[in-house]
Amino acid sequence: MGFGFRIFFINDRDEIKRISHTSFERIFNRAPKEVHLEYKNTRIRYAEVILEIENRKPVSIARIVYGYLKFDSKGRVDKEFHDEEQRVAIGMISLPLPGESSNVVHATDRFAQKAFKDNFSWIPSFELEQSIIKAAFE
Repeated sequence: MGFGFRIFFINDRDEIKRISHTSFERIFNRAPKEVHLEYKNTRIRYAEVILEIENRKPVSIARIVYGYLKFDSKGRVDKEFHDEEQRVAIGMISLPLPGESSNVVHATDRFAQKAFKDNFSWIPSFELEQSIIKAAFE
């Protein structure tokens, strides 16, 4: 058994467009030649579906991530938005400091989780989620 990825961009009318995983990685990593002028100066929603694969066919969903990508005026992922997302994601990791008492409660990771949820992820309607799941198995 292995894993497969399906990436979908979702527009304001809840229309789903599949994007190759390779293209998504190049978009996300701001590859110089990966430009999408159709998305310039916009923030779009995406869904990343991770599927369990058997005999080269998807059999179940392991995980679905719903996020945003913000594009700049050149049709590339907005660096500031992307960097802020990374900073907030790192802030969600809570590690005790060496020698720190175990009864100390840190809340910064909880604040970061709320910020990530509010600014960098979204929740689809039931109908949209079902459409995404259906498209993932096609």
